[in-house]
Amino acid sequence: MAREIFALDIGTRKVMGIVARQQDEHVEIVDVEVREHAARPMFDGQIHSIEEVVKTVVKIKESLESRLGRKLRQVGVAVAGRNLAAHKSKVSKELGTEQEITPAIVRDLELEAIEAIVSNSGNKLSEFYCVGYSPVYYELDNNRISSLRGHRGKMICVEVIATFLPRVVLDSMFAVLEKAGLEAINMTLEPIAALNAIVPPEMRSLNIVLIDIGAGTSDLALTKGGFVFAYGMVPEAGDEITEYISKVLLVDFSSAERIKRSLDHDVMVAYEDIWGKPQRIDIFTLKKNLLPAVNKLAASIAQAGLALNEGPPEAVVVVGGASQTFDLVQELAKGFGIAPHKVGVRLPHMIKSVHDLTGKLKGPETITPIGITLMTMQSLGLRFINVTVNGRPLRMLDFQQKKDIMAVLTASGVIVNKKLFPRPGLSLTAEVNGELRIFKGSLGGSATVSLNGNPVNSLADQVEDGDSLTFVEAVDGVDGCVRLQEVVAPQAVSVIFNRQQVKFNAPVLVNGIRRAAEAMVPDRAVIETIGPRVRDLLEFQGIGMDNLSERQILVNVNEAPRILTQQNFTLRLNGQLTGLDAELKENDFLEFVADTPTYYRIKDIIDLPKMHDTIHVTVDGKDIDMAFEAVQAFMNGQQVKLDEFLIDGADIKVYYVKKRQILLSDIFKYIDFDPYKGFGKKIRILVNDSPAGFVTPLTEGARVQILFEDRV
Repeated sequence: MAREIFALDIGTRKVMGIVARQQDEHVEIVDVEVREHAARPMFDGQIHSIEEVVKTVVKIKESLESRLGRKLRQVGVAVAGRNLAAHKSKVSKELGTEQEITPAIVRDLELEAIEAIVSNSGNKLSEFYCVGYSPVYYELDNNRISSLRGHRGKMICVEVIATFLPRVVLDSMFAVLEKAGLEAINMTLEPIAALNAIVPPEMRSLNIVLIDIGAGTSDLALTKGGFVFAYGMVPEAGDEITEYISKVLLVDFSSAERIKRSLDHDVMVAYEDIWGKPQRIDIFTLKKNLLPAVNKLAASIAQAGLALNEGPPEAVVVVGGASQTFDLVQELAKGFGIAPHKVGVRLPHMIKSVHDLTGKLKGPETITPIGITLMTMQSLGLRFINVTVNGRPLRMLDFQQKKDIMAVLTASGVIVNKKLFPRPGLSLTAEVNGELRIFKGSLGGSATVSLNGNPVNSLADQVEDGDSLTFVEAVDGVDGCVRLQEVVAPQAVSVIFNRQQVKFNAPVLVNGIRRAAEAMVPDRAVIETIGPRVRDLLEFQGIGMDNLSERQILVNVNEAPRILTQQNFTLRLNGQLTGLDAELKENDFLEFVADTPTYYRIKDIIDLPKMHDTIHVTVDGKDIDMAFEAVQAFMNGQQVKLDEFLIDGADIKVYYVKKRQILLSDIFKYIDFDPYKGFGKKIRILVNDSPAGFVTPLTEGARVQILFEDRV
């Protein structure tokens, strides 16, 4: 039994279904069913209401099934060139040995060229489907040739022009077919189908512009030198004339469509306007009113054709239902700038390879459905396979079952390089007390891919229709990280603080700033361990450093500047006054008093000789011990005691007495002497009963008398 196929042409206004079979060298049309959409579910070739289109397709399918007595499950379809994108690609293949070139080899070469377009487009075609292609030329061993089949050679080459449409266009078509219980086994572009039907290869040596004018779009295909070299689309067609009639006569779209179809066989048209009033108009007047719309449509189509062809063609072939629009052919000739006899409509009877047993395929509107039928019969269109990636259905062009897992994952958009291959974590470097240390990051986890639930060994494994892929992206490695306590071991120091033993850790600097042991180390950090200071111990003891203040004063000691620190607390290290930044050592003694300020005296900043010797004297019968003074101090020019407090900016002069003697004048430092007691009298001083002066030296046991005598 001859193989039968089912083809559908889902147009903007009508849907045509054809059942055909191969009979020897001919294709026999077994049955035909045509239905108009009940509403207006399509605009400019794009499906807007899937449910309405499904209703029409189901009616056609059921009518054909009823007459044929069998179910129709597979179908070949075509789509209009709405938002068409065309790309060219050239590929070569070395056969290795001189062998006969089979149709399968040619087909593989052509599909490889299409795949190269997709692969080289980056993400530009990620939202597009390839809907058809045509060879531009072939080469055999670097020589142009019209066909490769049956020849022998070592090197073959092809350049193809492939057409792409947005996914939304095809997805809506696939949705209609699925809801109608049909599987698309062949997909092509409407102008490709029309071209294959009505412009046979022997005519393609001519520079021809084929125009398929439907209801929503006008699709173009251009030939020259034996091959197709360009495709195009104009989003204007028969509906523009219908809508113009609707505006001129004020009728709804359906009424305008009926009036348009009567233009060629009626003399007078009767209709009702939008207010329900009966109206009549003669055809001649109506056509005259419609001429601007016809001229505009012809001009738009011609402009697109001239741009694609880069000049006037040798001939223009017109097909499609709207090609029968009055005066359109003549206006196209004007638009293309060629003679009227070079523009014409080709009809189905010119297709020699088709025998229509139904007698229903007569007008130019049937050319594209016949072309879809022929391409489905010969499997010249494209097939799609259905796969699932991470639960999301994906429809892909079937390159003769040569799709591998990597191609599927790329087309699905779920991977980019960083997701497929993990990024190793960056190493962390740190300088620890002058030594470079490196802390490596983790390598991360590679991506995992499962095919139908089983792990795959290679991304080059082939996928088949219905396969399910699960992709788990790679996990990037973690950058190297480390805590301070893991880099530098804490150094414990034990001191006596306010008579209690305290043990604490020496501080660590990270980039010059003290950090806790738990702190994370930043990359390229400079880490230093330093000796503990007084402030570190106080902080460890919980003493708030904000409440402690130190103030620096500047004094000059024998013309040498000294900077001293005054504090609102008292701090002694091993018995000596100290500051907050003094370094602590093991077993040091530290005394801290928070509420006793620390001030400096003169004796705190000079070198004092050892304790001086003393002598015993009596002054007016009182015993006095007097010490030898080896140091004399002057502050801002005045002699002061060594216990005198220092003031900021003080100028200190210190003298060390070399001769060990005590003068009589020194006794006034030890006695309470009231100079006013002898007011009006003369003072006389005796040492050992002999008169003496202020500079008289005193010796051990000396007796000093201070007498007040009346003046004579």
